[in-house]
Amino acid sequence: MVRKDQKPDRERARAIKTRQRAIGRELRRVYDNVAQEPVPEEFLDLLRQMDQLEKEPEGEA
Repeated sequence: MVRKDQKPDRERARAIKTRQRAIGRELRRVYDNVAQEPVPEEFLDLLRQMDQLEKEPEGEA
């Protein structure tokens, strides 16, 4: 038998779990949307420049 003083704790715990699940779902949705976006061309240019610098012999940079 559940005591009356335990009921609010259970309800509160259930509400917290429900909120945490909702936050988790929303974070996954946002992450998935961002992961589907193309990489900006400016960022790709920077990566190419870094690759080029790594290929140059030391002292030529």
